[in-house]
Amino acid sequence: MPNVRLKYNNTSGVVPTGLVAGELAINNADGILYIGGTSGNTIKILGTAARQAANSVSITGGSIQNTTVGATSPGTVSASNLQIAGGQTVSGISTAATLGTSNAALVTSDAVYSYINSHAATLKNIITFTANGTYTKSGSDVRQIRVIVVGGGGGGRGYGESGGAGGFSEQWIDATGITSVSVTIGTGGAGGNYYGFSPAGGTTSFGAYCSATGGSGANNNQDHTGGQGGLGSGGNLNFHGGGGVGHHNCHSSSHHNPGMGGASYFGGAQPGTHYTSPTNAPSDTTYTNGGAPGAGGTGSNFYWNGAGYYDYGFRGKDGICIVYEYR
Repeated sequence: MPNVRLKYNNTSGVVPTGLVAGELAINNADGILYIGGTSGNTIKILGTAARQAANSVSITGGSIQNTTVGATSPGTVSASNLQIAGGQTVSGISTAATLGTSNAALVTSDAVYSYINSHAATLKNIITFTANGTYTKSGSDVRQIRVIVVGGGGGGRGYGESGGAGGFSEQWIDATGITSVSVTIGTGGAGGNYYGFSPAGGTTSFGAYCSATGGSGANNNQDHTGGQGGLGSGGNLNFHGGGGVGHHNCHSSSHHNPGMGGASYFGGAQPGTHYTSPTNAPSDTTYTNGGAPGAGGTGSNFYWNGAGYYDYGFRGKDGICIVYEYR
C-alpha cells in the first residue's frame, strides 16, 4: 500500500495529474481536494456543489424541484404537486384565498383573521321545545349554545284569583363536549272553581344545566291570593315569574272582574271573560286561547243563576325551552 502524500497548488483551475493511488492534492486557490485513483486517474472528492465534476454524484429515483431525476426538462407543477421555492405559480392556490372552501389554500394572516371575525359567534340555529324531547347538537361547528327555559304557569281560580307565571333561567354553555341533552317542559297547572286551590305549573329543565320551576296556582300561598311566580336556577341569569292577581270584590250582584294571570318572560296570560252563563261557563280545556309560554292561568268571574255558581279559573300556559346554537 502506498504512503499517503499531500500535494498542493496555488493556481486557480489547475487539476493535478500523475497522482498515485491514495495520494492527495489540494488546490488552495479553488478550495478543492483531489485523490489519486487506482487506475492512475484523478478524482475530485471535495468542493462546492457547483464545482463537482460531471457524474461524480449519483442519485437513483426521486425528483429535484419537481423534475424527475434524469429528465431533460422541468416537470409540470399542479395543485396536487406543490413546488416549494420553485418560482412557479400553482393553479388553484393563492395567498388571497379564503378559508372554508373545498380547495386547498395558502392564506395570509389577514385572511385568517377575516375568517375568524366573520364566523366567530355566528348564530347557526334556533331550536324551540314546547314538549319533552332531546336536544341534539346540529354539528361539530357549534361551539356554544345559549339556553332559555321558562316553567309552566300556575292554574287560575274562580272569583278572580289567577296563577303565577313560570320562572326564567338563561345559561351560556360550552358545547364542544355536548352531543345531546334531555329537555323537560313544565305543563301549566289546571284551573278550578271558586273553592279550593289550583296546582302549580311544572318545572322546565335543560338536562342538569339549568331549570325553572312553575308558577304557583291560585290560593296556594294563602286563601284568595294569586299564585307566586316560579324561579329559575343554574343559569347565568335566574328570575321569578310574575305573580297572579288575588280575590276581587264584587263588581255587581251577578259577576266579578277576571284576574289576569302572572306574566312570564315572554308576556302576559290569556284574556279573561267578563261574565259567564250556565251554557258557556269556561272550562280548563275550552278557553285557553292566547297567552305567552309560562304565563299564569287567568282567574274567571263568577255567575249566579239562582241555583249555583258557575266560576272557573283557566289553565296556566305550558313552559318552553329555546336553544340558540353558535359557531
